[in-house]
Amino acid sequence: MKQPLSIIIIGTGVAGLMAAHQLADVARVTLITKNLIMESNSALAQGGVAAAVDKDDHPQAHLADTLAAGSFFNHRSRARDMVNQAPNLIDELVELGVPFEKTKEGYMLANEGAHSKRRVLHALKDQTGKAIVEVLQQVITGRVVQLDEQLVTEIVVKQNKVQGIIANGCFKHADAVMLASGGAGQLYRCTTNTSGATGDGLYLAYQAGAVLKDLEFIQFHPTVLKTKGSGLISEAVRGEGAHLVNKAGKRLMSSYPRQDLEARDVVSAVMNQAIKRGEDVFLDATHMAYFAERFPFIHKSCRQAGIDPAVDYIPVEPGAHFMCGGVETSNVGETSVSGLYAIGEVACTGVHGANRLASNSLLEALHFAKVAASHLSSKDSGSVYKQADVKEESGHQQNHMLPFREELQDKMSQFVGIERSEEGLLAMEKWLQSFRDKQTTKQEQFEDRCLYELALFITKAARARKETRGTHRRMDYPNMSTEWKDQSVLFQKKHTRGEGTFE
Repeated sequence: MKQPLSIIIIGTGVAGLMAAHQLADVARVTLITKNLIMESNSALAQGGVAAAVDKDDHPQAHLADTLAAGSFFNHRSRARDMVNQAPNLIDELVELGVPFEKTKEGYMLANEGAHSKRRVLHALKDQTGKAIVEVLQQVITGRVVQLDEQLVTEIVVKQNKVQGIIANGCFKHADAVMLASGGAGQLYRCTTNTSGATGDGLYLAYQAGAVLKDLEFIQFHPTVLKTKGSGLISEAVRGEGAHLVNKAGKRLMSSYPRQDLEARDVVSAVMNQAIKRGEDVFLDATHMAYFAERFPFIHKSCRQAGIDPAVDYIPVEPGAHFMCGGVETSNVGETSVSGLYAIGEVACTGVHGANRLASNSLLEALHFAKVAASHLSSKDSGSVYKQADVKEESGHQQNHMLPFREELQDKMSQFVGIERSEEGLLAMEKWLQSFRDKQTTKQEQFEDRCLYELALFITKAARARKETRGTHRRMDYPNMSTEWKDQSVLFQKKHTRGEGTFE
């Protein structure tokens, strides 16, 4: 008789929740998060879900925009599958109860950067991620085990087969582990990510033997509210007519073909240049009489910061937003470790290429969660786990000092941010390596260890890629290189393939 798999999903954003929903009736699912269930980048997502649902749109046009935004570095067949399935995914979410906004003619569709058509669906005005998270949370209640405040410090692997995890110092058995733990925005001083986005999943996967890929492609969102506590200003605001301006009111993007709706890598780079010249940058929405009604959450954030969008320019700056690279996966979400899957931002599916198209993140997370869950559903329980073989404590001891997190964030922002150079990257790498020589007996925080190791990987990858492509901008190599067109920088523990290889 077929035995149901025991599956642990790490992370409670839309990827983890969708996978839990898909697997709940065919497997024994445990959903784990180190924070509270509702705390995730997904729940903060103001942007919507991109899908070619309009009669004048087509998935082929959605694909073309995805590839162009990604500097044609994308995994084309996976990107094609994703956009083709997007309309069906929207139907499924609506059936589950997600209240996408509609007009008499159909869905209300927004425009965002680098899209050739209006194709972004929103729910709860500017809180689409929250709307999807709440619905998925509701449909899995009572069907899966949910554990919050569980810090996972190790994925236990034996003979390249997942055995389970160590969470809060205790071993938990699993036939399969699915990482859905998000990215690492906390590497940078300014970020749109939650405080829990410390790259744990990437570090855990690397330690387990999986491959990390394309880490140098870090997307910066152009419009983060430049106030204490910050906060994202959705790209949909520019899609509805807001402009980026300097203090004198001069528009920054007026000379570009798409103006304020260029791809995020382009807009962030222009803003970064202006900031380096000493200019302050603002979002001008004073002409948008409907701002408060259309963007109530953003309007509330502005007012709490003492800004009235009806009369004031909104101060903004670029902030770390999304990792286009991550844990290398197959077409069905498998990593190179048997029984270990990765979905959502922690994964590198390749669909985003070198720069993600706006509102493709929720789409990717939901689509590949379904694909991975479907693949897992077809498997029998094949675990050979024996508890006596597994230690009940973390096996990774840090025996050197780590930098203070704020100092790490400042240096990453300075040397491995929007603009990079050999001089800065080399200085950063040497600074990071210097901590290896500083022995300590201090018990370091696990999250700081993850951030440190990821910072080193990203810096090395950025040094290796001697070209400018998408979000990776080398001031000393300002053009795309045909040599690097099909190459990726990979990291895997030395006992397997070797650190810092190129394929």
